[in-house]
Amino acid sequence: MTAPGPDDASLALLAEESPAMLWRGDTTGRCVFLSRAMREFWGLGPDDCGRFDWSSSLLAEDQGAVFGPFSEGMSGQHAFVCEGRYRRADGEVRVLQTRARPYHAPDGSFAGMIGVNEDITELRAADDELSNRNRELRDSLARLRSTADRFALATNISGLAMSEHDEALKYVWGHNVPEACLGQTPAEFIGPEVGEPLEKILRRTLETGQTQSEEISFLTGEQRLWYDVQASPSTLPDGRRGVVASALDVTTRKLNETKLEVLAQELSHRVKNVFAVVQAIVRQSASATDVPAAFVAAVEARLVALSAAQDALMSMSDDRFSLRDLLARQLSHLERVEMEGPEVLLPGKIAPYLSLAVHELGTNALKYGSLSVPEGRVAVRWIQSDPDHVRLSWQEQGGPVVKPCPTGGKARGGGFGSMLLTRVFEGATGGEVDLQFAEDGLHWTATIPTGVELRL
Repeated sequence: MTAPGPDDASLALLAEESPAMLWRGDTTGRCVFLSRAMREFWGLGPDDCGRFDWSSSLLAEDQGAVFGPFSEGMSGQHAFVCEGRYRRADGEVRVLQTRARPYHAPDGSFAGMIGVNEDITELRAADDELSNRNRELRDSLARLRSTADRFALATNISGLAMSEHDEALKYVWGHNVPEACLGQTPAEFIGPEVGEPLEKILRRTLETGQTQSEEISFLTGEQRLWYDVQASPSTLPDGRRGVVASALDVTTRKLNETKLEVLAQELSHRVKNVFAVVQAIVRQSASATDVPAAFVAAVEARLVALSAAQDALMSMSDDRFSLRDLLARQLSHLERVEMEGPEVLLPGKIAPYLSLAVHELGTNALKYGSLSVPEGRVAVRWIQSDPDHVRLSWQEQGGPVVKPCPTGGKARGGGFGSMLLTRVFEGATGGEVDLQFAEDGLHWTATIPTGVELRL
């Protein structure tokens, strides 16, 4: 390209009015022409080009990225491209990409560079955003791949089999199952003995649209196997309805549960034998001494209460017992006792203490309290006072006038019964007890932690 001559007025006008930011510099890099768009970017007038130092608007951090290609292009007299951040006249920093090439005088000598600056700020912001999204996507894929690998490892170790089925119950995907299952139903692939119960679960899932959970068992030779089957509705990749199922071999767990049940029954039998032996010892010892018959009867009744507590624990599948069941066992021999409350499970460790307390209350009510007269009655009520506590109340009504203990509303002294209902019960359960004496009968209220930790 040669330097413009006097006949290039039309081209000069075109360059001046072009929306592109055009420029021309001499052999020293000084601007000798800036188009209107370029001058507006820097806030210059038509006569400011010769005095303006364009490098003063370049951010210091980007000087190497611009001056390097610029110097090489000038010294080698060849085209170059560079990119840098410049401060616009209004103070905003913009990213400009410069494309330049040399131009020559009529005699062919190098006259400088002519070029165009393009504002690519938004383009670079979009590039950065895309790069960030790509990086996040790579990270997510890496995490997903790691999770999938760990899931596969976990299911391989646990033996968990997983599959997905279409509306015809045919396998469309499987994990830890042979690939030969694809395109077949469970009954076709496994056989009707195992496949048909599995198909019933899958079909019920499709019909109800709800997750199903069931244990199935079958014989393999002479061995019985148990599988825990879970099924949930799904949507296949093509949009059709499907169902995802998992099957876990729980045979070992079932066998262990059977063994534990047998051991628990044997333990319960032995505990009852211990109670019987203790009762026999009490009777024989009493017959050889002058122990009152009433004392022997009281001890035996308390042993029976402990035995009933053991029965309540054995009726549960874990180390928790039903409050209603325990109260029903302990109070079944009493009349005019009303019970009201929701189904509540309490830790098994407090069952003996609660049994002794209820037995003591029932015995006292029958001998001295509201149940000792025909018109008396007892109301036993309980509520879940908060997520961590149950409040149990024993309220006697219609009985003889009760004389309060000398120490006041809470019976803290006295005999074993009073101590059992207050200090022993509180210390064992970590709860709180309020023992009050109303004119028509005794009121006993216990607040019991549902996650109690025994402290005796």
